[in-house]
Amino acid sequence: MYIFNGTYSWDGKRHGDRDPIAWFAGSYNLLIINLQAHQPGVKFLKPYLCVFSETGHGHSISANPEKFAKHVCTDFSLDLERVLWAEKLTTKDRYEVVVFTRSNRLGDNHFYRIDRRSPTAAERNLICNEIEAHIKSLQ
Repeated sequence: MYIFNGTYSWDGKRHGDRDPIAWFAGSYNLLIINLQAHQPGVKFLKPYLCVFSETGHGHSISANPEKFAKHVCTDFSLDLERVLWAEKLTTKDRYEVVVFTRSNRLGDNHFYRIDRRSPTAAERNLICNEIEAHIKSLQ
């Protein structure tokens, strides 16, 4: 089940108490999939897949995706640590998994260490299969 499929954008301004993703406007292609919807009897450690990629418009968040991920999780009621984050790189069918590991906390604000790695074979199959199914659903 698709939770979101479209362009996720920000204007670079503060709204209320929440800092912007970046102080410059930007947008990313974003696809969020609920993996448990396909297999209701299976309990996933990371029940959501979030695939994001640059649109080419505005500020890039690739160097520091933490605020982007936090905004997405807040807007779609997701637990940041229970999402498989995959950035689609500009080369064809190349993905990079972004892993957020909680490192510190200040009040209610959590800070994360960010690691990037190539997807495992199982993750690559999952990502590619979900993207392929998504493309077929659009036809």
